[in-house]
Amino acid sequence: MTFYHDKIKEIKNNNLENILNFKFQEKIVSLKVVDDSDETINLLTKWRKENWNWFDSKFDITFEGTKRWVINQILKNSERILFLIIYDGRKIGQYGINNYNQNDDVVWLGDLMKGEQNIAPGIMEYVDREFTRWVFDVLKISIIRGKVFSDNFRTLNLHDKAGWKIIDSIPLKRVYNNDGWKWEEMKLKSEEEYGERYFNVIEITKKSLMKKLKN
Repeated sequence: MTFYHDKIKEIKNNNLENILNFKFQEKIVSLKVVDDSDETINLLTKWRKENWNWFDSKFDITFEGTKRWVINQILKNSERILFLIIYDGRKIGQYGINNYNQNDDVVWLGDLMKGEQNIAPGIMEYVDREFTRWVFDVLKISIIRGKVFSDNFRTLNLHDKAGWKIIDSIPLKRVYNNDGWKWEEMKLKSEEEYGERYFNVIEITKKSLMKKLKN
């Protein structure tokens, strides 16, 4: 087990505590480990249904499926952790990380979403900066990377304000299955070939974050 995995386990075991608190518009913003309460599962299900276009797969989204995902893929998974974003006592979004690579000391961004769009406009820019700094300071990670659809301009602009840089572009093809379909990475075989959609691979280091925070 690495320091990352030990720390993730410790945080999950103490999931009643907020890992991060700061103020936005004179109100408290906190991040707390996701739970499997009916209230939270209903919110996550609602948010996923409303924002399905920004995920890499399309399927029938249900309360039961979301609950299984939270329990098996998040809470019981030593690689992943997901936090609820809480503004003035209300759950408004989510932010997580996964897939730590010890050799490169890289962790991947996952499950960033503001579910309640009409509450606290502009808050996600601050959440992105504060959470990214927390990952560097507390988890001692050197690099954070993420994959964002190239047509998701709002999220790309959000990350750009925190100092993230685009380092690569990955072509995608839509592959259908029994449940719906999934965007899968592909290799282009010629200059005439192109993807149906693209991921932008983004990256941030603590140095680039701190430089942005000073500006």
